[in-house]
Amino acid sequence: MSRAPDDGTVSTPTPTPRSSLWRRILGALRASPDASSTRVPERIGRYRVLGELGHGGMGVVYEALDETLGRRVAVKTIREPDRATQKRFRREARAAASVSHPHVCQLFEIGEDGGRLFLAMELLAGTTLADRLRDGAVPVGEAVAIGREMLSALAALHGAGVVHRDLKPSNVFLTPHGLKLLDFGLARPLPTELTRTLEQGTELTQPGLIIGTPRYMAPEQVLGQEVDERTDVFAAGAVLYETLAGRPAFVGSTAVEILSATLHESPPALSGSAAVVAMDRLLRRALAKKPAERFASAEEMARELGAVPLAEDRAEVGLARPLRRLIVLPFRLLRPDPEIDFLGFALADAVTGALAGQPSLVVRGAAAGARFAGEAPDVREIAAAAEVDLVVTGTLLRAGDQLRLTSQLVEAPSGTLASSFTTQSPITDVFLLQDQLAERLVESLSLTLGKAPDGPRRAVPRSARAYELFLRGNELVRDWNQVRLARDMYEGCLQEDPDWAPAWARLARCHRLLGKYFLEEPAANLGRAETALRRALELDPDLPVAHKVYAHVEAEGGRAREAMRRLLALGRRRRHDPEVFAGLVHCCRYAGLFEASLAAHREARRLDPHISTSVTYTHWMRGDFEAVMSETGDRDDFELLVLTHYAQGRHDQVRAELSRLPRAPSIPVFALVTEVLRAFERQDLAGAARALRAAVEAHTDPEALFVYGSALALLGDEEAVPVLARAVDGGFHAPEAFGQPWLAGLLEHPQVREMKERAREGRSEAERAFREAGGPELLGLRP
Repeated sequence: MSRAPDDGTVSTPTPTPRSSLWRRILGALRASPDASSTRVPERIGRYRVLGELGHGGMGVVYEALDETLGRRVAVKTIREPDRATQKRFRREARAAASVSHPHVCQLFEIGEDGGRLFLAMELLAGTTLADRLRDGAVPVGEAVAIGREMLSALAALHGAGVVHRDLKPSNVFLTPHGLKLLDFGLARPLPTELTRTLEQGTELTQPGLIIGTPRYMAPEQVLGQEVDERTDVFAAGAVLYETLAGRPAFVGSTAVEILSATLHESPPALSGSAAVVAMDRLLRRALAKKPAERFASAEEMARELGAVPLAEDRAEVGLARPLRRLIVLPFRLLRPDPEIDFLGFALADAVTGALAGQPSLVVRGAAAGARFAGEAPDVREIAAAAEVDLVVTGTLLRAGDQLRLTSQLVEAPSGTLASSFTTQSPITDVFLLQDQLAERLVESLSLTLGKAPDGPRRAVPRSARAYELFLRGNELVRDWNQVRLARDMYEGCLQEDPDWAPAWARLARCHRLLGKYFLEEPAANLGRAETALRRALELDPDLPVAHKVYAHVEAEGGRAREAMRRLLALGRRRRHDPEVFAGLVHCCRYAGLFEASLAAHREARRLDPHISTSVTYTHWMRGDFEAVMSETGDRDDFELLVLTHYAQGRHDQVRAELSRLPRAPSIPVFALVTEVLRAFERQDLAGAARALRAAVEAHTDPEALFVYGSALALLGDEEAVPVLARAVDGGFHAPEAFGQPWLAGLLEHPQVREMKERAREGRSEAERAFREAGGPELLGLRP
């Protein structure tokens, strides 16, 4: 059979910058007219019509017989054509005729019958990909085959100077002999200066037109901007994602919601076999919001698709599973109550920790949930902003000595209530509320996820007093100026229950903060942190927060290689925990494995697009200063921006970056760094050098020392060499970082040559450890 034109195409004026994009789109979207009553003609041109194959908004497709050649064909007509539609129809014919390819539907003729245009084309046996997907997701081996043939057809089209602009499952036809690409109604020449000039003012190329099918349109199409072959690459990514996942990449109940998701959201990560994960990584690049970040061509994407590690017999049957994404919002107090205010965030934080590590679930961190504290939540808005599918909300109400907790598990963005839970206990037994809530959520998730998840981690300590101290510590440590009080709370908790791992891990974090950032007994506090972390991991070997803090402690203590091994082993057990990969960003960089650090960042963002990592430092160390300045998100690496702007003579940007800093930071290390940067702002080189020396004396972190040594080299200060030597001796083994332009004058210094060689040796040892621990496979790097 063949197929009818799809009626999901929209052609809508893009709003002016001062108007609402979505209101204008919504007003312009219209349903296609019903063509079910169209009379079947006896003949069209020289073709005898045998029957209707299908119809859509623009016209009808018939099966017909070419009596001259004795072959059956598909004849496509247009209904009530206006001038623009006729031009588009002729353009479709030219586009189809320009390509002769085994995976492109062959055009035989364009003709006119009774004043109406028609196309005669190859009659295909089989089904569309859209029809195939009604039976569910496609196994990864079959999806790879579909993708390679589809991209081959697109490459041929692009090679002929044409971009398709309307690739979607209903335009991909699966025959017994392979795939055929259909429907070039929206195809147009690739943009050149000549075509831009010739097409100005025609109704087919009005500036700001949105043309395409919402679920598969690239962001530049949504915004009415210029399109090129990378627009088709995006659509190919969206089609292949749906093929694997059995659900569209971008969802919504209206076209407006779909287009908004296309502009601002990422589809859920796919889990399954190694081939599925490799495909998902590939699709992230194809679906990048910026064209420059996608594959440059269909050929390039096809080459990467060919490297997906399928089984040798290409009969991989494993299906992909879109991971569900959950966020726990702070609990709202229905009446202000200073005595229990801390429970709002602290309970949500504890529940988040109890659910982390579920094999079918990605749990957003408590800090992500804290962004939505306040009035009654709008689940639809939260789902879009946090990119989640499940939201846990709740309220707390105190009545005398009783505390009542009401919680809901809500499907997003629909707002469908998956489950609700209400419990009440004496305020002295608040830890029982959280324990019961975690258990009930796990029970509800078993229905929502379609399988029974693991039970929650040991959710509470042994006594109510211990739990209260723990929760109070969690609330206090959100403000670093309260870290000493938080430390005391955790110590009190552990006096009540010395065998509760989360308290040991949180206590370790306090010791690290006090030593590194408050400069209080740096060596002693680092040792206390390590002792606490070892105890935490003895009690709970998979505790996420313990591994995260330990990765920093080990790397900053010169043992990045050990941290990397441990996190790689944890990553194999907790494949869907983005925090594991955020930790690998850090320790791989210290070990000099910059490509692994970048791959770990991509993996963390694949699982959680909003997770904060230290990747900006990786970009800076490898000299990619454009990436340093374009990296977005929560960042505490402003010193890298300032140094980069200063080195490149952009003093206005230096001042702009420093304008957002407090004049007198209360945390000692930040105060030192700010003093350094203010001196750069004033171009007080002597003052900057004095402040840098003070910062060097206060630090033991080898990466921080490398940054300060680089800044001293930028100033031409002779102290740069011994500071860089301290960094390498302290365990920062990144020889590539010596390629920064302001270190060029030091490279012939004997001590610098020698320290660079030591860094190479350290990196070589780390590379061996990385391979032995299965790092390339886990992060999707080729060995």
